[in-house]
Amino acid sequence: MVKKFTVYLLLLIIGAASAMPFQISAGQSTGEENETSPNGSNNMSKTGAMSGNNTIGLNAAEVGEEQYRWVDSSGAENPPLALKANTEYTFVISNPTDEEHELIIDSAAEGKVSEIAKSDEIEPQSEDIEFKFKTDKAGELGYHCEYHPDMMNGTIKVTQ
Repeated sequence: MVKKFTVYLLLLIIGAASAMPFQISAGQSTGEENETSPNGSNNMSKTGAMSGNNTIGLNAAEVGEEQYRWVDSSGAENPPLALKANTEYTFVISNPTDEEHELIIDSAAEGKVSEIAKSDEIEPQSEDIEFKFKTDKAGELGYHCEYHPDMMNGTIKVTQ
């Protein structure tokens, strides 16, 4: 398990240096998902994706035996995300794991969790996918994996 984790960390570091794998752009009532180009490229420059062009990269990552997290390019697990209302964001999602994942953006109001948008299913070892999301309301949202909601989840703060 330690060897597998070490190999994963090395791949994560190399992957973060070479490309952003996950992109989301947001719409409050709709979520759109687009596959990347056939060669697996997300058609974004590394510098642009890293410098805040409304692209958010997330990887599905196995951090222990059957333990999964969303990981950003800095290696942060289930990172809090900061978005601006009325701005479209693109999440670029990579899944190097052996499990299927699906990103869901949700809203918790009055004790109820409501799905706002979701990506398509992200197959194991598949090409990166892109998911666009935009909201017109400030507030706090959440995100999680359909299949691993207790392990793969985080918060999204939306400001005006």
